[in-house]
Order: sequence, then C-alpha cells, then structure tokens
Amino acid sequence: MSSLAGPPAPRHRPRAVTVGLALFAVGLVFLLITVLPFFFGDHNRPLWLNLACLLAPLGFIIAITSVVRSGRAQQRAALAEVTRPDPDGA
Repeated sequence: MSSLAGPPAPRHRPRAVTVGLALFAVGLVFLLITVLPFFFGDHNRPLWLNLACLLAPLGFIIAITSVVRSGRAQQRAALAEVTRPDPDGA
C-alpha cells in the first residue's frame, strides 16, 4: 500500500516575484516608449524616460532571486522532512 498523503498543497507565488514581474513589465513598456521614436527620427529623449527603462532588469533580478530563494527554502524543508527521524521507531 502507498503511504502518499494525497496531492501536494498548492504553492503560492512569493510577493517579491509578483513585484519583480510587475517592475519588469513596466520597464518593458518604458523601453518600447523610448525605442520606438528612434525609428521616426526623434533622437533626444528625456533622461527620466531612459532611467525608467532600468526597471526591466531590476524587476528581472528581483524575480529571479526570489524564485531561487523560494526554491532553496522548499528544498531545505523537503530535505528536513525526509531526514527527520521516524517517531514510531520503525
């Protein structure tokens, strides 16, 4: 007989991943707003618009580091559960 307890509980996305993805999306929008006018001859964009494009890599870094940290925490928890001594002594 199998000792499986059923399907695993649904995992929730860490808030930092959601924030990182949102920053990445906003950065991509600013990137499009900055790059598209170059095709139409406008070469002088404001500094704040160029700096807003940095939200894309910042959001990417935040999301990736959060996913890695979450994965490592889950791995440590699973390893601790597997290596925990059996209280029944079996």
